[in-house]
Amino acid sequence: MGYDAYSILKTGRDHHGHFLPLNEQAFNDYRRPLLTYSLIPLIEVLGLRVSTVRLGAALWGISDLVAITALAGLMLGWPGAAAAAVFAAVSPWDMSFSRVAVQGGSAAATVSIATLFFWRWRKGRRGIWLYLSAFVFGLSLYSYTVADLFTPLFLAFLALLYWREFRDSASQSLRAAALFVLLAIPLAASFVMYPAQLNAHFNELSLLTTTSCAGCTITPLSVRLATSAAGLAGYFTPSFLFVHGDLWDHWTLMHVPGFGQLLPEQAPLIALALFALVVGTRRKTAVFLLGWTVLATLPAAVIHPLGAAWAEPGKVRPTAWTLFDPSTATLPVTPWLVFSHPDSRHAVLAMVPWILLSALGFVTLLELTSSRRALSITLCAALAAGTLFHAARFIRSYFIDYPVIAAPYFQYGLEQVMEHLGPPGHPAQRVAITPRGSEPYIYVLFFEHYPPERFQTERVILIRKKPGGVAALPVLSFDRYVFIPPDSAYRGMEHGTFVFSGADPTPVPPTISIRYPDGTIAYNIVSK
Repeated sequence: MGYDAYSILKTGRDHHGHFLPLNEQAFNDYRRPLLTYSLIPLIEVLGLRVSTVRLGAALWGISDLVAITALAGLMLGWPGAAAAAVFAAVSPWDMSFSRVAVQGGSAAATVSIATLFFWRWRKGRRGIWLYLSAFVFGLSLYSYTVADLFTPLFLAFLALLYWREFRDSASQSLRAAALFVLLAIPLAASFVMYPAQLNAHFNELSLLTTTSCAGCTITPLSVRLATSAAGLAGYFTPSFLFVHGDLWDHWTLMHVPGFGQLLPEQAPLIALALFALVVGTRRKTAVFLLGWTVLATLPAAVIHPLGAAWAEPGKVRPTAWTLFDPSTATLPVTPWLVFSHPDSRHAVLAMVPWILLSALGFVTLLELTSSRRALSITLCAALAAGTLFHAARFIRSYFIDYPVIAAPYFQYGLEQVMEHLGPPGHPAQRVAITPRGSEPYIYVLFFEHYPPERFQTERVILIRKKPGGVAALPVLSFDRYVFIPPDSAYRGMEHGTFVFSGADPTPVPPTISIRYPDGTIAYNIVSK
């Protein structure tokens, strides 16, 4: 995303050559471009760096935190705002998406901001807030593909739950609806024009689609529905929410292992929020937040979770792809496997309502104990102590343990490899880089600040795929770089530089070894 932002800044086109894309071509899918476009001014000012790209993600996370706090304040008063701010600031779920440049952070922030504007409209019925809400809901469609299903369902849910307010402000409601539709038209048109390309990856990952290839076994509808139902249930388990969290896969490890997506102290507060469904004066608020949570989880329930892809028998956390042996036997996809591997990225839009439900539970606790001050103080002190303990434990693990564990999943070492390769020399001095990992060519483009106009116009060799395959074809070669197994390149090339994965043997002692933070070898560089 950082290099595409750089490419659009320099040429008006992404690195594949598409002019100001509405659907950004990635490696094996098409993605929404909101995060990429938001990085452009930062890269213009600060340059193309990892820190610049992650700053863009952090700004979306900060915006989300502000919106969550303000929304909780409008809904629940200042005690609810304080609780929401604390749980959002130290959330294992939210912090991860606010520090890594993935689409989920911008998606959660746009929905939070749009909902805040909607709630502000309900308080004063000023049309400007409803129009702003419709505009940002429209932007959410360009943030992450899960919003394609969530946003229309969520808007329908709001219309059903608050139909009286919409009826009493019919002219404002119609204008807001027209604005949202107007923003959605370009995206809808792209699906009409390019249905095969834009739907291909979803068809591969969807738990509801049936196999259509010749000779393939077609999964019965009942099995597909049962698998999706199991997937939906998995997102509401204590294991996912409070204990183990997202188990992830060979390519990504975005969360600290051993922590749930939420803090343990949020569990009793969420139970109290559900208690508010039957007692007290906040039933409609509880219905709103619970409905938001369920609707935000529905898109994830119909998508094959990343953690269940290439699941290794007997492995809680899959081996990083750079160390993984593809010949390892994997587990068959079953309802139980999908149930036990919920995917926090696909369910990222549920992150905010879980936080707000926790805030509602805190306010409910205060209301239930308002006549017994000593009990209220004791419970709040115990809650604060537990939150502080678990938050401090998580933050310590995130900044000390996690960088060491996660390094192979983030392909740590390729930046250092590029530093050792030095500036481009004569084109005849080829560089063979191991294809282990996820699309290593993009790291070369990024860290070398490779001129986008040059990449778009020069001869780039792609790996062939069968017709009808998804989005991008992996890059096999460009300029002086070739991305093939370096052992075969070493045997076939008279001269060159060869970058081996640390998991692979080298034909001769390496010239330079790049090590992971734990001291193990990430990459070996051999020259001849």
